[in-house]
Amino acid sequence: MIRCINEEKETLYASNCEESLTRKLSKEKKLYCPNCMINVIFKKGKVMSAHFAHRDSDCVVNHSEPETNSHIKGKEILYDWIKEKYPTAFVEYEYPISETGQIADVYVKHTEGEMKDIRWAFEFQHSPLSSADWETRHNLYESAGIQDFWILDKARFMKFSTAQGITDARLRKDLESTIFSKVGVCYFLDLESKVMTIDFKFITSWDTKIVKGIERKTEYTYHHPIQHSFHIDGVRMRMNDEFKHGVLVFDKVEEQMEPTLSSILSSLRHKLEEKLEQQLQDQAKKKKTYAETNYESQDADIIWDFMKRNKEHIKDDVRNLSETNFFKKYSNYIDTAISNNKELDLLEKSDDLVQKSLRGFISFTDVNKMTFLNKQSDKSLEEYLKLEYKDKIALIEYVYNTHRKVLDKLASSNQRHIKSKLETINSWLITYEKNPTAIDYAIRYRRCENIEEIDKYVEQIREEIIDYDPFVDFDLW
Repeated sequence: MIRCINEEKETLYASNCEESLTRKLSKEKKLYCPNCMINVIFKKGKVMSAHFAHRDSDCVVNHSEPETNSHIKGKEILYDWIKEKYPTAFVEYEYPISETGQIADVYVKHTEGEMKDIRWAFEFQHSPLSSADWETRHNLYESAGIQDFWILDKARFMKFSTAQGITDARLRKDLESTIFSKVGVCYFLDLESKVMTIDFKFITSWDTKIVKGIERKTEYTYHHPIQHSFHIDGVRMRMNDEFKHGVLVFDKVEEQMEPTLSSILSSLRHKLEEKLEQQLQDQAKKKKTYAETNYESQDADIIWDFMKRNKEHIKDDVRNLSETNFFKKYSNYIDTAISNNKELDLLEKSDDLVQKSLRGFISFTDVNKMTFLNKQSDKSLEEYLKLEYKDKIALIEYVYNTHRKVLDKLASSNQRHIKSKLETINSWLITYEKNPTAIDYAIRYRRCENIEEIDKYVEQIREEIIDYDPFVDFDLW
């Protein structure tokens, strides 16, 4: 570890502390780990860089990488670079993340301007790390609202093919491939030259060789472009305003990185959509449980249908409002929807011409939609439908009162025969009731535009069905 604290809680950095005084404090056991408060010792030698280490045990805080010379140097390079780029930000070595129990190699919290409160964790990875462990740590940072940047030791992780005649072909290992797949980019740092490499696009090509007379093809992976490494001083953070998400870039390849940056943005949007949808489902279930607890079973089903039918209108409130506040806000809609369903059930059972006609203008799904409820306002369902469809109702009343005998004849005849005949006149004149009445046939005329159209169809029915005599032409024989 690079930093520790003394008995006065003052921070000491191994790289720039006064060596003789620090050794004295170490010998007197007056140096402590800032994370677990266990005693640490100061170490510095010809090979090993200056650092602090626990005397008798490892730090109890999880997710800390074993200390090595390379790890120390990597953290120092990143720390110095960040301090120079963001002089007003809070930047600290080996900072404990209280929300997750992690220790960030270099922690950054911006304190002013448009980036205020944005938090970053920079991890320099030198030791082996499985992709599964990386995903766990990455997800933990994400859950705390911290963007993590994983900088891999180039000497340890970046490998190339040694095949004869092949140059620049990469041998991508599991960790870097996983980071690239999840994040969209992957960073490497050369500790000796302080050169950073940013992977952002790969291409593949096939190499064909004849081996003992047999053609053998081998696929190789290359980064495009080949040149994508620059000194860390030329690296900068490109921020996306929508998500306050940062990506390290170089000026010389930034234009070539645009497709990758667009892909990262799309991925962030997709991830946000998934997160919001999951939140919506979780909160919707709570509202459903509330309805089942506080309403009759049938009414609770209507409320759940109301929520599903109006998902796009109410989703923000479903996510953000408490159950009590949600039902308070939508109480008028819910009460009207419940009332509508009960009215609709009564209309369906009614034998009254007008009431039964109204049932044909609306469905159970429609009466729960907010667009319908807004139009309905404070009217009962029957009042609203009578006003909305008064012209159609007038046509139904006309055909029923004027042509009742024809309708009765249709209702009392063989329905299979009637259906086949009406099909030739107009299919929407057919009723599919099992035992239809004159009212059922009258209601079918709601699609007519005027009385003249009704009279035309009724006349056809008289001629082709009611008064039709199949033997009328027999005298001509």
